[in-house]
Amino acid sequence: MCHPGGGTGRHAGLKILFAVMQVTVQLRSRVLSLSRLVEVFYFMYFVYILYSKAYDRYYIGHCEDLTLRLTRHNNKGVPSTKFYVPWEVVYTETFISRAFASAREREIKSKKSKKYIEFLISLK
Repeated sequence: MCHPGGGTGRHAGLKILFAVMQVTVQLRSRVLSLSRLVEVFYFMYFVYILYSKAYDRYYIGHCEDLTLRLTRHNNKGVPSTKFYVPWEVVYTETFISRAFASAREREIKSKKSKKYIEFLISLK
């Protein structure tokens, strides 16, 4: 249900109310069950590393919609990356909150190391 309400940014003017429902899911693994429930009930946030092969440059960021964000980077919609297109996603991490994703982004950037970035990429 959508009702007029407060908010800022892309959610301005809408307040979303979720109906309460009971869901019964039978799975073989309890861990899989918890993992799937997290995917269903939480917005997912991503920390990503982009690579520009043409310029041998990396870019680290976080977002909620990785496909849309990559499109914005490649369509020169992001000032700090518009001169280095095309970009490709070479690494991602998933988080359940923007705060966790933002903190991880800052942690990676604080290393200020191309070697560390390439180490992360080699793990995936």
